[in-house]
Amino acid sequence: MRRARHASYLIAALCLLAARAEAATVTGAVTVGGRVPAGAVVYLEAQVQPPRTAPPHMVMDQKDLAFVPGILPVVVGTVVDFRNSDDVEHNVFSPSDPVKRFDLGTYRRGESRSVVFDRVGEVLVLCNIHMEMAASILVLRDPFFARAGADGHYRIDGVPAGAYTLRVWRDGWLGHTQTVDVTETQSVTVDVAAP
Repeated sequence: MRRARHASYLIAALCLLAARAEAATVTGAVTVGGRVPAGAVVYLEAQVQPPRTAPPHMVMDQKDLAFVPGILPVVVGTVVDFRNSDDVEHNVFSPSDPVKRFDLGTYRRGESRSVVFDRVGEVLVLCNIHMEMAASILVLRDPFFARAGADGHYRIDGVPAGAYTLRVWRDGWLGHTQTVDVTETQSVTVDVAAP
């Protein structure tokens, strides 16, 4: 059973690599309210949902009494490890119903606890011991997303041909959407000016 599951993951990964070899790149710059936004996430939702592959394992660390990264976009089904790299204990939790409510309890430096994010939406992550600690996990349906840099530029690689809806998140979901048409091996530039 385990060998069959491993083989199916391997086949899915090879299909994804083959598809990405023929895929395009979507790049551009994003502004929100006329300013370059810190921590914006630009993502594409396919109008025809792509085949599912095993999502990668991700890490949200706790360093210097802060979550690192403070904003973590992931694909639905992703396992996120909450690692404690501080010399103090943390108690990571989320009040985010119905997307993902959890409480990992108190744990020390060098320890890690994991959560599977199986529903699309925004998850607020907090520490029950250190009230100043806060982060967001964006659980997205499709694997086509990027964080905008300090200059507002973003780059999404491996986008298969098709029609997409481009959306932006910055401290919450923005109402801005754009339609993006991608053809095979074409690079597309989409500048975003969200209100």
